[in-house]
Amino acid sequence: MKIIHNLERNIIAIVVLIAGLVWIADAAIDAYVFGNGSFLDSAVFDVSHHELFFRLFFIAVYSITTVVLVKNIAKSRKAQTELQKHLAAIESSMDGIAIFDAGHIYQYANEAYARITGFGKPEALLGKSFSLIYNEQQIAWITQNVFPALDKDGKWHGELAAHRKDGSRLEQDASITRLEDGTCTCVMHDITGLREREQAVRSSERFLSTIFDSIRDPFCIIDRNYTIVRANAAYAQLKNRTVEDLIDRTCFQVLQDRNEVCDGCVIRKTLQSSDPCAKEKKVTLSNGETTWLEIYTYPLLDESSELTHVIEYTRDVTDRKKSEEDRRRLIERLEYLSKVDGLTGLLNRRALAEQLEYETDRAKRYGSELSIILCDLDNLKEINDTYGHLAGDTTLQLVSAALRNSLRNADIAGRYGGDEFLVIVPQTSVGGASSIAEKIKNAVAMTEVRIDDHIRVPISVSIGVASLKTPSETMDNFVSRVDAALYSSKNSGRNRITVAY
Repeated sequence: MKIIHNLERNIIAIVVLIAGLVWIADAAIDAYVFGNGSFLDSAVFDVSHHELFFRLFFIAVYSITTVVLVKNIAKSRKAQTELQKHLAAIESSMDGIAIFDAGHIYQYANEAYARITGFGKPEALLGKSFSLIYNEQQIAWITQNVFPALDKDGKWHGELAAHRKDGSRLEQDASITRLEDGTCTCVMHDITGLREREQAVRSSERFLSTIFDSIRDPFCIIDRNYTIVRANAAYAQLKNRTVEDLIDRTCFQVLQDRNEVCDGCVIRKTLQSSDPCAKEKKVTLSNGETTWLEIYTYPLLDESSELTHVIEYTRDVTDRKKSEEDRRRLIERLEYLSKVDGLTGLLNRRALAEQLEYETDRAKRYGSELSIILCDLDNLKEINDTYGHLAGDTTLQLVSAALRNSLRNADIAGRYGGDEFLVIVPQTSVGGASSIAEKIKNAVAMTEVRIDDHIRVPISVSIGVASLKTPSETMDNFVSRVDAALYSSKNSGRNRITVAY
């Protein structure tokens, strides 16, 4: 608007100046050339109608001509200014811009075009054919694909293959427009690096996919919404699904038919903590087999250290669990054998000593009663000597069975020696222990050893009973007292009970 106002003021000033000059010039010619009075009369006081018309006519002609001329000059300057702006924009553009004539000769190229094509300066291109950057094969492709589109629509956009001055490949994203005189403008963007990066990404994806698919253990990637975004064939096989069934579906819905996250989900733990997690899980496969799985989850973080995905990696640890179970059973077996007498199935002497020490300490700590019963088989030597050791072993097994059947659940029995059995009776007085001893004696008395169909050998036991006297009594003294009571029973005729007081 400011430019328009200035132009109007300039035109008015010029018209006024021209009018004045025409008026003065005509008055001077009348006065001094033709002698028609004085200058002032011709200029002001004695102007005829003919002179007035003549002067106004010339003033109008000159004024109109001047106005038109001034406006044309102003438009030309404005157009030049706009053209300079557009040229500056073209020259500063990062995209390559070039103009070809109908013969495919460069008429114009900006700095970016020369730089992208490797020619450095536009002058190296001007006046030369575009075959500088397109070889015969590329020109043939342009002739078959680009020119028909220009003939039909006057414009074309797409990707072109070219080469730089040094012969290196140049990938272009080009927009070409054909003008009425056959001239073409080309705006070109170098996408060589983009294509190389895309190719690198594709190669990287193929590389990662190859690694992903080559993992034999079940493997999948899950996003923050518990949606499975990637899974290998092993994972799909484990879940009795296809990979296509799993992708883009939530794990709890497709695998468990649930509407919410499963209880104890390790994926949720990793999503909440951003830490790796692991758990073992026993599952039944589609073929009915039971297997143990070890599930590991690992967080995937983006550039901002925000957790975006979780990797779930599963290992079949059935063989390891079986080995662990076998080892556990072996250890339990060894522990059992180390504590149990092999012939009778009762505790051996070492295990009995440990139990007695434990029960003695507990009785002293809590002030509770504790009694022990010591049994000795009366006629084992005679059975061994008469019928052999196999019959003697059978006798020991029969006594052990009678002993177990006579005891309570809390009582502890074991083989204390060759033909001696010790029973620990916790939280029981000497009277209660005597009653249990009586049951043992009667149960053994009702047992007999069958040598064959005609021989029955009766057996009996002598028993000693003792109760822990005071908290200060030692375990050795405790055992010595019950041992003395046992021998008293043996010396008094056997098959009887003696209580140590």
